[in-house]
Amino acid sequence: MTRTKEGFQYIKATGQLTQGFECEGAVSPASSFRSVASSHFDLIVIGAGYAGLVAARDATLSGLSVLLLEARDRVGGRTWTAKDSESEIFEMGGTWVHPQQGFVWRELHRYGIDRDIKITPNEDYPSHAVNVTRRKGVEYRQGFAENFDMLDAALARFMDIDVARSVVPFPPHILDSIASDPLLVAKYDKMSVADRVREVEAAALLTEQELGYIIPFIELSFGALAENCSYLEWIKWYIHGNCSYRLLADMLWVYKLKNGQSHLARKIFDEANSTGRLSYSFENVVQKVIDRPSSTKVVTSRGTFCASRVISTLPLNVASKVEFDPPLSALRLEAFAIGHVNKGHKIHNELMKKEFKSGVWNLADDLPLKRHLAAGFGDQILQNGNSTVVAFGLANDPEEVPSKDPSQIPRWLGNLDKSLEQSYVGSIWHEWIADPFAEGTWAMAPPGFTTKYHKELQTRTGNVLWASADWADGWKGFIDGACEQGGRAAHVVVEEWRAGFGRSKL
Repeated sequence: MTRTKEGFQYIKATGQLTQGFECEGAVSPASSFRSVASSHFDLIVIGAGYAGLVAARDATLSGLSVLLLEARDRVGGRTWTAKDSESEIFEMGGTWVHPQQGFVWRELHRYGIDRDIKITPNEDYPSHAVNVTRRKGVEYRQGFAENFDMLDAALARFMDIDVARSVVPFPPHILDSIASDPLLVAKYDKMSVADRVREVEAAALLTEQELGYIIPFIELSFGALAENCSYLEWIKWYIHGNCSYRLLADMLWVYKLKNGQSHLARKIFDEANSTGRLSYSFENVVQKVIDRPSSTKVVTSRGTFCASRVISTLPLNVASKVEFDPPLSALRLEAFAIGHVNKGHKIHNELMKKEFKSGVWNLADDLPLKRHLAAGFGDQILQNGNSTVVAFGLANDPEEVPSKDPSQIPRWLGNLDKSLEQSYVGSIWHEWIADPFAEGTWAMAPPGFTTKYHKELQTRTGNVLWASADWADGWKGFIDGACEQGGRAAHVVVEEWRAGFGRSKL
């Protein structure tokens, strides 16, 4: 299997830090050009994450000549699967899927892998798992069944279901649904989750124990502190989960692919490549896009390419690194400068005790500690009998990445529970916050962002269409949102090509 240069592994016993893993999504050779289309393409797709892969596949299947440009050495973008020396697989980015996320489930069904699903945290979920949290110096422990029942009721009070449904009556179209009230949407977009916590505390709607579970659940979902999280965005997620904590938890982090996300991403790439209409160039950084009515040039670190249309899937937090001529709107550039708030860690940790497979650990306060790791839960049992806990942090400083000093990781785990630190063996992770092609993980909006920038981010500019999970209508920031955006953009380009813009029709 081909290797990627990305990803880190640290082993405590030896103190060794290594980089790079086997990955089904790694592409070799890095470039392949169909000579008949190499001078001018019908479409250039920037980025080989799920949005770019779906767009490239749908366009090539429709007859267009397509060039796929990617800065990394693999497909998948912010979603990829690492395989270690023992052939264990670890999801380094986007992981979980659900039948109610229809765009990605359609992809699984298309390739016959919709039954190749496993559960996090494994076969004990939820009957024997324990959820642990701390708030204001008090530790709380509950079995998952009891915890689900409590949080279903507590989250309903926190959200006020009637208000939530009136603010977001139809989640896919949060801004322009005929049932939406723009003034109400704007009001709740300006609020942070922390603002809502203060309202709940003032009205004594929840106990400290209930808040001790709800706050880290929301912060983990955002990858950010409550003060930086848009309450409107959280309302949308709650409505996505049909106002049910249990269903929302199932949709967010329960079901994952047995063979890994890179397996699915590779299938999409291979189908596009099998058409004979796909050219591609990996490890090739896009630097500038020159858009003119007759043709668009994309300047990269390995040359300049021309096409009739371009689909950009650049992530929100790094889109400003590419120069556009003519310049993009001030509003779009402002959105790029603000970016999304999810800039935390995701670290897989091997532990000697098998029983850790069925635990969940949270921090509801202790702000300095949450910057490192704020929550973790049992993920899988390895072939050697050890368990893994995947842990998430809320850090926002690229200088605090684990590779600077990986020996600090067990101490971070110890802040969640000392027994995790005592059983620590090693870790595997990708440093998304320091990744020059991402600078963050799944996109979550800060207060005030959605009503001001969402529509602008979706609006095409000349021959350039914008397709990213970061401004999806449905599951924004998720694999499902990426598939939504890539498919939509490809459909627009294909229809315009059929209307006559294309020069090469293979």
